[in-house]
Amino acid sequence: MTHMLKLDTSINPDIGKFFRWWAGELAFLVPSKLKKLLGGASEYLLLTKDEEGLSALHLSASGERFLGRFTLDEAGARRCERLMEKNVELAEAKVVLRLTAGQAIRKTIKLPAAAEENLTQVLAFEMDRLTPFKSDQVYFGARVLARSPGTRQITVELILTPRGKLDALLNDLAVWGWRPDIVDLEDQAAPGAYNLLPAKYRAVGSRWPRIANLALGTAIVILTGALVALPLLHARSEVEDLEERVRKAGKIAKEVEALRQQTDTLLHQTRFLQEKKRSEPVLVDMLEELSRVIPDNTWLNGLQYKDRRIVIQGQSPSASSLIELIEASPSFKNTSFVSPVTKDVGNSLERFQIASDILNGRLSEKSNPETSDSNQSDLHQ
Repeated sequence: MTHMLKLDTSINPDIGKFFRWWAGELAFLVPSKLKKLLGGASEYLLLTKDEEGLSALHLSASGERFLGRFTLDEAGARRCERLMEKNVELAEAKVVLRLTAGQAIRKTIKLPAAAEENLTQVLAFEMDRLTPFKSDQVYFGARVLARSPGTRQITVELILTPRGKLDALLNDLAVWGWRPDIVDLEDQAAPGAYNLLPAKYRAVGSRWPRIANLALGTAIVILTGALVALPLLHARSEVEDLEERVRKAGKIAKEVEALRQQTDTLLHQTRFLQEKKRSEPVLVDMLEELSRVIPDNTWLNGLQYKDRRIVIQGQSPSASSLIELIEASPSFKNTSFVSPVTKDVGNSLERFQIASDILNGRLSEKSNPETSDSNQSDLHQ
């Protein structure tokens, strides 16, 4: 047995996953000031609202630091101002409002893997089935917890909160100078994994981080392309030699395949007309035979032909006798009325609709086999 290398097998690497891993590995090399400039700062001011007021935490790379509790009144607003003046690093931190378990709902669901591409739209459409709310009654966010390639499913964490409750809370915070950038549910998820903050409360950020990110992303793509292209260019000559050998080895196989296809085409063309004559009834013969068997006192006003079956409509003094006349012909079989016979009051004729299967006159099932063979020989001569 001869084994041939298959060089046309496709390779489907997960490029997105590779870049996410690469970015994570290189992130620690970026200075913190540059991260802030690019919108990638990892400092957060975490707020939690309860009946007594706000609890504030400062989350940074070095850990968490409790900043205190603040009431939602003028005294709390003044304390907030003094806190910001004393801790200048908080000016660059993202403000995160972390809802408590009583202010939001968390639910874990399983969805088809294909839903990940349009996860927000899928959840909005299925909201009334998955929860007691409709999509226009809640603010919601989601994150993928796990992917199962074997079952082609994803495990999704759905977080939602009633719109009226969150709007009231955000309005109270805004009155006293607290304007969150992110709203999520207190858990182990990193800030920004999802965001329940409505669009109307989101501040319009600077365009420079997005422009810088786009420029850096373009540079990464160009550098990655260069890294991929250099080894390919280095091995170009070897690939070309291998492709030439593959072309030579496949040339003979292509010629043989072309000859086989030509042979099949010629054979098909040779047999086509013969098979057509053997299998299909001749419509001219059928019409001639129908004209012969139909009595002169019967006239037709409709004729349909489809899939070797004919349906005729007309009027006759005796419609029932037509069945026997048509069935007696070697060109027709299975003759029957399609609809009940009715009588025309104007001319006293019977209206009929008759259907019958058409036989190839030269290969009629009702003709003598010896006669059929003789007729076939005459036709070929």
